[in-house]
Amino acid sequence: MQVLTIAYLSEIITLTDVLSEHDGFIWFHNGPETPSGLEWFSAWPTETYQYLGNQKCRISSGSNEVITVDSDFFELLKQKAPCLEFADLPHFTGGLAGHLNYELGSELLNLNSPISAMNQPIATVGLYHWACCIDHNAKTISVYIRPECPEVIRQQVVEWVHALPNESIQRARPKRENLNWNCSMSIVHYREAFNAIKKYIYDGDIYQANLTRQWSCITKNSPWVNYQLLINSMSAPFSFYHSTPETKVMSVSPERFIQVNDHLILTQPIKGTRPRGQSAEEDTLLKNELSSSKKDQAENLMIVDLLRNDMAKNAVPGTVKVEKLFELQTFKNVHHLVSSIHATKKPSVHPIDVLKDAFPGGSITGAPKKRAMEVINEVEPVPRGQYCGSAFFMSFEGYLDSSILIRTMSQNDETLVCSGGGGIVYDSQLESEYKESDLKIRRLLDALSDNQIN
Repeated sequence: MQVLTIAYLSEIITLTDVLSEHDGFIWFHNGPETPSGLEWFSAWPTETYQYLGNQKCRISSGSNEVITVDSDFFELLKQKAPCLEFADLPHFTGGLAGHLNYELGSELLNLNSPISAMNQPIATVGLYHWACCIDHNAKTISVYIRPECPEVIRQQVVEWVHALPNESIQRARPKRENLNWNCSMSIVHYREAFNAIKKYIYDGDIYQANLTRQWSCITKNSPWVNYQLLINSMSAPFSFYHSTPETKVMSVSPERFIQVNDHLILTQPIKGTRPRGQSAEEDTLLKNELSSSKKDQAENLMIVDLLRNDMAKNAVPGTVKVEKLFELQTFKNVHHLVSSIHATKKPSVHPIDVLKDAFPGGSITGAPKKRAMEVINEVEPVPRGQYCGSAFFMSFEGYLDSSILIRTMSQNDETLVCSGGGGIVYDSQLESEYKESDLKIRRLLDALSDNQIN
């Protein structure tokens, strides 16, 4: 494997600026809340795989050749990246990386889905044979080019490295703009959807369903400028940017979905939210309120049970364990309750199977998952798209990590879309749930908007 060394820069945006313009550019990174200090990015995938639904897959290569094949999407991914022997390498030096839309889950669970009217890919995953890996703790930046990397891509990478500045350059701060955000769900519509979900719960049809609202606006800023505004305002442990021909996905997610590290599986669902306080005293009161909330604990526990069942499909019997339950974690704009569940993967199971069999995440669907998703399709007026899907990468050595695409925006040309929501349970109150969905989205809208958002 060819390894190129770059002088360490704390401002990684200096390295990613040029690459951000290319389709296939992808960046997984984190904020100061994450002690590992690891991040990576890449571009120029050797091949790109897009799932069109109904077993139709589109394969694009760097030579602009495009073919459509009939295939199970996840089986196609496994064929393209069979796991090599696990190795002690930086967690990604090449492999599969991309995102899955929420509506892919409807097909996996054989549900009728509103996605059929969208005529858009519901998953986009690239096959990458190089990556730039940054270790902020060790203060090192290394570019790994795998032997399988096509020569034309290898040359592009080498030229990009040689053209890099030796130090961080002074950059103009990205500017916010006046944005007219429109919500797809008025308070009247929200009340109808909320009441419908509560009736299903009272009737014993479901225990919980995640109800979300979508906002959209027209923006003159490029997706890259909007993403810089977003990450400057709110760092997150699972930040993600993906440039595809159809859309640009921008996420500052706090939530891990599935991690597979050698034979160990980990999932960390989030349920339970409070805003940050205006003072240290108020912040402590809000943290204590969340930690002691029986409603939030019950909501969290339902999803923990759901994910334990999802993980058990591919785990050695008896190894699924809840390591942490209702752990309070603090982020820049909110406090969350987070639980951690571990399991041992069966030796014969591919990491992609673990991801597939848990998708979509229980924290953004409800319980039981399939019936909750049917209810969501019934009451939400628009498809979720990338929101509530998953961003993931899997190295050729079989290391997989993924996030739930919450706190996420997507931009197609000048149309910018984002969403927010929360779980509805038996004792949920309309006003507090409506306010929670507003709280989760408000910081994102304010990050990009120069005007006051109503």
